[in-house]
Amino acid sequence: MAYVNSSVKTINWKTASSTREESVRAILLALFLVLTATFTVRKHDPPAAVSANAGPEVFSAARAVRHLPVIAEQPHPVGSVGHKVVQEYLMKQLSEAGLQPQIQTAVAVGTGAPLPVTAVENVIARLKGTGASKGVLLVAHYDSLLNSFGASDNGSSIAALLETVRALKAGPPLKNDVILLFTDSEEQGLLGAKKFVAEHPWYDDVGVVLNFDARGSSGPVIMFETSENNGWLIEQFGESVPYPVAHSLSYELYRLLPNVTDMTVFKGAGAPGLNFANIDGINRYHSAQDSLQGVDESTMQHRGSYALALTRHLANADLSQPRQRNAVYFDLFGSVLVRYSSAWVLPLTLVITVLFAAVVIFGFRRRKLTVRGIVVGFVSLLISLVVASLLGWLLWKVTWMLRPGPSLEAVQSRLLLLGFLALALAITTAVFTFVRDRANVESLATGALLWWLLLTLVTSVFLPGATFVLHWPLLFSLLGLGWLILAPQKKMSNLLNALILSLCALPGIILMAPLIYQIFVGLTLNWSAAIVALVVLLCGLLLPQLRLIAAPFKWVVPGAAAGAAIILLIAGVLTHGAVADRPANQIFYTLNADTGKAFWAGDLTQRDDRTAQFFTGTEEKGSLADFAYKRTSKQYSLNAAPAAPLPAPEMVVLEDKSADGVRTLRLRISSPRQAGTVSVYIDSNAEVLSASVNKTPMDDHPDNWGVRIEGVPQQGVELELQLKTTEPLKLRLVDQSYGLPAVAAAASAPPRLVADKPDLTLLVKTYSL
Repeated sequence: MAYVNSSVKTINWKTASSTREESVRAILLALFLVLTATFTVRKHDPPAAVSANAGPEVFSAARAVRHLPVIAEQPHPVGSVGHKVVQEYLMKQLSEAGLQPQIQTAVAVGTGAPLPVTAVENVIARLKGTGASKGVLLVAHYDSLLNSFGASDNGSSIAALLETVRALKAGPPLKNDVILLFTDSEEQGLLGAKKFVAEHPWYDDVGVVLNFDARGSSGPVIMFETSENNGWLIEQFGESVPYPVAHSLSYELYRLLPNVTDMTVFKGAGAPGLNFANIDGINRYHSAQDSLQGVDESTMQHRGSYALALTRHLANADLSQPRQRNAVYFDLFGSVLVRYSSAWVLPLTLVITVLFAAVVIFGFRRRKLTVRGIVVGFVSLLISLVVASLLGWLLWKVTWMLRPGPSLEAVQSRLLLLGFLALALAITTAVFTFVRDRANVESLATGALLWWLLLTLVTSVFLPGATFVLHWPLLFSLLGLGWLILAPQKKMSNLLNALILSLCALPGIILMAPLIYQIFVGLTLNWSAAIVALVVLLCGLLLPQLRLIAAPFKWVVPGAAAGAAIILLIAGVLTHGAVADRPANQIFYTLNADTGKAFWAGDLTQRDDRTAQFFTGTEEKGSLADFAYKRTSKQYSLNAAPAAPLPAPEMVVLEDKSADGVRTLRLRISSPRQAGTVSVYIDSNAEVLSASVNKTPMDDHPDNWGVRIEGVPQQGVELELQLKTTEPLKLRLVDQSYGLPAVAAAASAPPRLVADKPDLTLLVKTYSL
C-alpha cells in the first residue's frame, strides 16, 4: 500500500513538471511573437533628426525646419497674401543658394459656371551639372488649402528640398542637372505640374522625377508609388537610400485613397519617377492643426535622407538607362531593400505550389494528414475570417451609431487598433480551440495554408507586386509544417519544435506586421474589417505556433484575448470618441463700391460666441445677389457694417473695336488690394463668341457668362472678349480675399481658428462700356 502511494506521487510530480515546462515554453513563444511584431513595426520609425551643427554636406532636419516659420506662418492657398509670401521666400532662398530662380506663369482653365480660371505661378530653378545629359527633377507643391497652415503638407517638403539644395551645393559637382520645381495650385487639381509638363521647355530635359508630399504630420516617409517598368529605378533606390521604407504593394493601397499628387501628372506623361509621402498624423492633414507645432523633425530627417541620397546618386548616374521590367520589392526593418524582377513571381509560385503538394503527399504517407482534418482547417479559417471581419465591421458601425463620431483621433487610435487585433486573435483561437479534438495540428495547419496558396495563385496573376507578402511567409510556414510531419510524434511539444516553429514564423511576422500597421495608419480604422481579416490570415499562418501556445491553457487564450479586446475597445471609444467642436460660423464682409454700403453676412442657423460680435439679434434676412454669379444667392443674416477704405477691383480698357457686328474687348482686370480672386460677370444681354485670359482661350461660353479668376497677380490679367450685343455692356467685378478688414466688430473679434470655410471679404464694382 505504501509503495503504491509513492508511485502515484511520483507520476503526479512528473506530470506537473511537464505541464510547467509546456506553460513556460508557451509563454516564451507568445512573448517572442509579440516582441518580434513590435520590434518590426518600431524599426520602421523614421531616423533621429540631425542637429544644425552637422557638416555642410549632411542633411539636417534642424536646419530644414528653420524655413517653416515663414512658410507656415499663415494659410497660403492660391490667391492669398500667404501664397505670395511663400513664393517670394522661395525666390529669395534659391537666389541666396546661388541659383537663378524663375517664375513660370500660365493660365489653367477648368469647366463649369462660372468658368474657373487659375493663374498658375510655378517657382523653378536649376543646379547645373558638369555633363549634358538628362536631369533629376525634384518636385514639391507650395500652395496649401485655405483652412490649413500647410506646415507638413507641403511645407515640410519645401523645407527639405531647400536644405537638400544647400547640401548639394556644399558637396562635389554633380554630373547631371538638378531641376527644382515648386508647383503651384496642386491642391486645385495638380495645375502647376500640368502646366510645367505641357508648356515649360525644361520638361524635355527631365530624366527622372522625385516628388515629395505629405498626407499627415509624422511617421516614416514611404516611397509608395513608382512609374511603370521600374526595375532600374528600384535598383538605384535600394543602392542609395539609407532608410528605405517601401514595398510593391503600397501603390495598390494608395489607389484606395481619394488622393492624388503631382506624380500623377508626371506618371501620366510617361516620365520615370518615385513618389514619397508620410501618412501618419492624418488628424492634422488638410486642417488648421497642420501647423508648426505638429511638425516631426524625425519625419523631416527621413524625407531629407531620401532627397539628398537619391539626388546625389541619380545626378551622377546614366539616366538614359533602358527601362526594366517591374520589380517586386520590400524593406526589412526600414534598413534593407529586398528586390527582384517580377519575372520571378510565377517561378516562385510554382516552387511553392510543388512544395505544398510535396508536404501534403508526405503528410498522407506518414499518416499525419487526413482529408477530414484539412477540410476542417480550411473551413475553420474561413469561418474565422468571416466572423471576425463581420464582427469588426459591426462593432465599428454600431459604436458610432450609439455615440457621436468617429473623430479623427478615434480612427487613428492605437488603443482601438489593439482592441481589434485582440478581437481577431480571440475569434481565430476560439474557432480552432473548438475543433482541436477533431483533427491534429498538421491537418488543421494544412487547411489554413491552403487559403494562403489560393491567394498566392490569384495575386501571382492579377497583382504580382503583392506576392512578396504571400510567397515568403508561406514558403517558411510550409517548411515548419514539413518539420512537424517529419518529426517523431512524441516530440511535438519539445524545445526543438518550439525553436524551429519560431524561426519559421519570422518571415510572416516581419512582412505582415508592418503591412497591417501601415494599412491602419493609411486607411484608418474605417477599414477595420480589412485589418481584422489580415490578422486572421496571419493567425492561420501561425497556427502551429498558436497551438503550442494554447496547448497548456486551452480556452484561456481565446478568453484572455476576448477580455483584452473588450477592455481595449471600451477604453479606446471612451478616450477618443468625442467629435471635434463645430467650427465657428463663416462671416462675410461685403462692400458695394457703387453704393458705398457694407454689411456683415452669415448663415446663423447655429450661433456661437464669435458671431454675436457681428450680429445683435435684430439683423435682417437678405441675399448677396450683388456678389454672386447670375445674381443668385441663398439667404443670409445681414447687419450693417462700417465702410472700410478698400479700393475696388479695377478694369482698364486696352482695346475696344467692332467689326461685322462683333465687338472685341481687351481688358486689364486687377485688384488694387491684391485680393487674389476676381470674378467677372456680364449683367447685360450679350452672346459671348470667344474669351481668353492672358491669351489662353476658354472653350465654354454659357448663356450667363462669367469667369472666376484665382491667383490674380499684382499687375492683373488680360481678359479678351468677342461678343455680339445690341446694348451697352455691363460688367460686374467682384474681388475676394480671405479674412475680414480691421473695422469695428472685426477689429475686436478674437483670433479665429482657420475653418473649412474661412471668413471672406467681398467687394463689387460695376462698369458700363
